[in-house]
Amino acid sequence: MTQSTEIEIRDLILSLDKKFDVFAARTEEKLTSIDQRLERLEKRVDSQDNRLWAFVAAAFLTVLGFLAKLAFFPGGAA
Repeated sequence: MTQSTEIEIRDLILSLDKKFDVFAARTEEKLTSIDQRLERLEKRVDSQDNRLWAFVAAAFLTVLGFLAKLAFFPGGAA
């Protein structure tokens, strides 16, 4: 093998290595971006869960209050 062929092969390998590093960096950036979006979605879901439980609690207390009114004041108008 001639020296020029060895240099070309070495340059080719170094070029491929650089391209692989760039590809790996881009992939890492994309994964980080996806991870950040998932964290935001989790926060949003937690917020919606809190609102749902607040609504359920309010509905339960309303029904409980209505039942108490009927129990303590059975003849009154609703």
